Amino acid sequence: MNRLGFLKFPSANITTVITFIIVVLSFIIFFILLGFLREYIKKKRLKEYFFREAIERGLTEEEVEILWKYSLEMGRDPFLSIEFKAPFEKVVDLYLKSDPQADENLVKDMRTKLGFDFVPSFVPIVSTKDIDLFQTGKLYTEENKPYEVSLFDKDEYFMYWAVIDDKRIPNVKGEKITISFIRKGDGIYKIEGEVVDSYFENGKQILKIPHTFEFTRYQRREYARVDVELPVEVGIPIKDGLTWIKGEIVDISAGGAKVCISLEDYPNEIKPLTKLELKFKLENRNFHVVSEVVNIYSYRYSTCYGVKFENLTPEEQKFIQDFVKREQQKLAELSTKLRG
Repeated sequence: MNRLGFLKFPSANITTVITFIIVVLSFIIFFILLGFLREYIKKKRLKEYFFREAIERGLTEEEVEILWKYSLEMGRDPFLSIEFKAPFEKVVDLYLKSDPQADENLVKDMRTKLGFDFVPSFVPIVSTKDIDLFQTGKLYTEENKPYEVSLFDKDEYFMYWAVIDDKRIPNVKGEKITISFIRKGDGIYKIEGEVVDSYFENGKQILKIPHTFEFTRYQRREYARVDVELPVEVGIPIKDGLTWIKGEIVDISAGGAKVCISLEDYPNEIKPLTKLELKFKLENRNFHVVSEVVNIYSYRYSTCYGVKFENLTPEEQKFIQDFVKREQQKLAELSTKLRG
């Protein structure tokens, strides 16, 4: 030990330590670079596979690049954007809002190619872009005044609602409004937004409102239903028992149905809460169901009754529910094919 108390190491030992440290650092750097290389190769292969898959679906390289880029910016799996409508809409929404040269027609083209331009009535919408043109609803101002409206037009940024009850909404620009509407077979929707412009076209007041993914949906029915054409015998209660009338079931669910009767066959009124008996065949299975009238729909030549089933067994209920699911799947597949 020297005068200062420090140990002396042979120069050979110091060289060995330094060499060891350099070797260890070299290995660490090597494995870090190897990890980056593997990640790069993995990402490159994933991108190549994504491009191949998307181009096979009819997209152009420009369109695929947009979905790839903005999916990654959102931290989403790019493959979800070509498989499912909701991720696709959010990815292209980011593109439209972020790119100053964003092309609306390109987005519409992608939506059509991927089969996302149509939403069956029984499938909930994911964006206000999915609302069908001419959908009617009720608009409420900040003062809670109601106005009848209809979706007049829409683009990738805005929806244009026309006031259809011959009223004019004063000082509506910049005002917060609420629009509610019923989507048949789906539910009740409530949308909130700000009117960015108000103008007149062909005598109608048009309100320009930004699209949104944020809205409230209320499911109208406990069970999904599907349109059908099923002959049915309807047992209507009279003083001495039942009178049987031929009718047609026009939609059905595991919880009830809509039954239509010609006014020629039975012109009398059937009141709400009336108990009806129904005999019908669904996929070669016979049903005899007690039901209760909950809604009445009057037409020129017939009257339709919304009825609630009361005595279905769990097995019968599941049978109808499975039938509805299969029919809805068929409709969804057909819609995709017609637009693919």
